[in-house]
Amino acid sequence: GGGGGGGGGEGSPLDGLRAHPQFMQMVALIQQNPALLQPLLQEIGANNPAILELINAHQEEFMQILQQPVPGGAGAGQRQQVIQVSPEEREAIGRLEALGFPRERVLEAYFACDKNEEIAANYLFDHGNDEDEE
Repeated sequence: GGGGGGGGGEGSPLDGLRAHPQFMQMVALIQQNPALLQPLLQEIGANNPAILELINAHQEEFMQILQQPVPGGAGAGQRQQVIQVSPEEREAIGRLEALGFPRERVLEAYFACDKNEEIAANYLFDHGNDEDEE
């Protein structure tokens, strides 16, 4: 089944977002871990309310973007991506790990929260112990 594309793809308001590397990075993160969707949207709302309004006004299309493969995205075959971090970022990641969260979760939260240690810590306390497997 699955009725056609709909919504005349010409000049969509979200096309501008697709061109944003940070936005596409966020899409890749959400594809890897759907639980990140809400915190990331809250983060966008705090930093850039206009973008959040755009997403809310075009939720269907936003959900379609989330379903599409991200060009050069994180999930492109290899699970291990090498991420360059500065010494300061490495220290922040270490402090978040010291709170008792697994490294993979810490990295996920840290980069999802745009390298904001405080927001990442809040996210981890809210979601860091959610188990993926039941």
